Amino acid sequence: MNNEEVKEAKETILEIEKKNKPDLKKWLIQYIWVTVGVIFVTLGYYFFFDPANIIAGGVTGLAVFLKPLWKNSSWFTSSIFLYGIEAICLLLGLIFIGKDFFLKTIYASLLYPSLVFILERISIPGDVPLQMVIYKSIQNNTELICLLFGALLTGGGVGIALRNNGSTGGMDVVQKMISKYAKIPLSQTMYFTDWVIVIFAGLKFNPFSYSIEYVVYGSIAVLVEGFIIDYIALSIKPRRTVYVISDNPESIKDLIYSELDRGVTFSPVKGAYTNKERTMVICTMDKNEAYRIVGMISKVDPKAFTFVTSCKEVRGEYGKRGIF
Repeated sequence: MNNEEVKEAKETILEIEKKNKPDLKKWLIQYIWVTVGVIFVTLGYYFFFDPANIIAGGVTGLAVFLKPLWKNSSWFTSSIFLYGIEAICLLLGLIFIGKDFFLKTIYASLLYPSLVFILERISIPGDVPLQMVIYKSIQNNTELICLLFGALLTGGGVGIALRNNGSTGGMDVVQKMISKYAKIPLSQTMYFTDWVIVIFAGLKFNPFSYSIEYVVYGSIAVLVEGFIIDYIALSIKPRRTVYVISDNPESIKDLIYSELDRGVTFSPVKGAYTNKERTMVICTMDKNEAYRIVGMISKVDPKAFTFVTSCKEVRGEYGKRGIF
């Protein structure tokens, strides 16, 4: 090899090392925002959903739904149940989804029940649980106020975590498993699992007759949470079309195939300033998928020029991928 080739090889190695070097600042900011999101979810569940017995899906909904089973226990509390269900979900995620998802989810999965555990052990003078301080201070329309504040905090927390490429753990694992193996869009599995829990909420406290009240409150909470998650994480548009101009279009295509199982279109483009010919990858997808895939594209090709547009109507092959 001549000097020019050696120099070029060294520059290539340095560039690869630079790409693979972890961005600690970005990583720290991401986990700070995920922490904020988990705190919001915890506050929404512990101070509003739980005392008002509102079941809004997810592991929080399961905790409220099954709470009568341990209500009189001196040691088994909601936080212990949350530790158990989060551990089961993490194990399933490790087995069926993979190590990367497990490592990404473990932080939020442990933080959430830990915060609940701490709050359960805080009381004000007179041995009044901290949980009841806010709940008893609401004089009128208690359930409605708890529903709205609980949905605002919970939806806001999940939205913040998703926007920062994070997760709040728990039911996310089950939703991703259903999406992966049943080939159903993640956005649909999120609503599916929440609605299943809400429908069972009608059996709460009385398995011999159906209480529509719990279903109505839970349904409103799920809808409000979904609206807020969409607004914070992805805006409120129904579909997204992602455009990626890259020197590595095959890598982008393989990423979309493996993560979303969606088709893509290649289109040749030419930069007016550089006169350089490149390939643009075009793919229309669900809202949740768009936000998730954009973060992954930057890892495959940090120099890729990516932009996302709203898509109001989709027809043809798009709707044939899942069972819905």
